[in-house]
Amino acid sequence: MRILTLNILLILFSVNMFAQKTADKFTLSSAGFEDSVIKEYPGKTDSELFLAAKMWAEFTVDNPQEARTREIKDQYLEYRVFVPQAFSIEDNANEYTWDAMFDVAFRFENQKIRYDVEIVEITSPDAPAFQIVGGLKDWAFYSSVNGEPYPLTQNAKKTLEDIVNDFIRGVSSYVNRDAEISDKGN
Repeated sequence: MRILTLNILLILFSVNMFAQKTADKFTLSSAGFEDSVIKEYPGKTDSELFLAAKMWAEFTVDNPQEARTREIKDQYLEYRVFVPQAFSIEDNANEYTWDAMFDVAFRFENQKIRYDVEIVEITSPDAPAFQIVGGLKDWAFYSSVNGEPYPLTQNAKKTLEDIVNDFIRGVSSYVNRDAEISDKGN
């Protein structure tokens, strides 16, 4: 039964690999990071790309074995990535800092990696609650009233975009240096 389920997932995965909306880089909209980013790495096998993503996680993600939430060898990896003090906002002489948690997924096919990122949560022990879309008195990137971005939070929005786009740059650096994984149970 498990093999049948994996085969069905692989078929769906192959069909949907490039079916979603794509962009050149991640941009945070009121719906989150809704586009996928696809990068091509000519001459690299799916196995080489898979190992490069694992090497990136090994040196970037705290406790990568625990952070890895899904894995299909040479086809798919997913990590839950925690970024402490991801961004800060100063308001009326007060500075507030938030942490961010992301689900980062990698799909490998035909010398390409499809990157997908989802914000899991934005939290802080000392700052007010933060959300992507909120009302006039909420801390948010976008207004729930008119959908427009809040000016006070736009630098923080750019910082989050830079963080997730750095995930791509990091994996690409391991692809380009022919990463090899050590035998540490990864």
